[in-house]
Amino acid sequence: MSKRFVFTVATPLGYRVSLSRDRWRQITRFKHPALSGHETDVRNCLRNPTCVRESAKDGDVLLSYAESERVLLCVVTAPAHDDERFVVIAYFTTNIKEGTELWRR
Repeated sequence: MSKRFVFTVATPLGYRVSLSRDRWRQITRFKHPALSGHETDVRNCLRNPTCVRESAKDGDVLLSYAESERVLLCVVTAPAHDDERFVVIAYFTTNIKEGTELWRR
């Protein structure tokens, strides 16, 4: 059975990120229901972030930030394979986490 995707998008760092429908359901139903209806914002955050940081806890995990409705949207990605990544979680926040900055607009 193949996965169904909400989107796959290229990022400024040269890798592609996919968001599966199952992951999106998990995020919007159980973790962060405030993101329901914000699929386009999540895609845009990955495509055109304000900044991208490497997680201070795990160097394989990247955090992309973009402004959204007076707060920040954070989309966390992890490696899938080669130059492919997947969305782990997404959420609204007021803080940018510590970590090495890899890219800034």
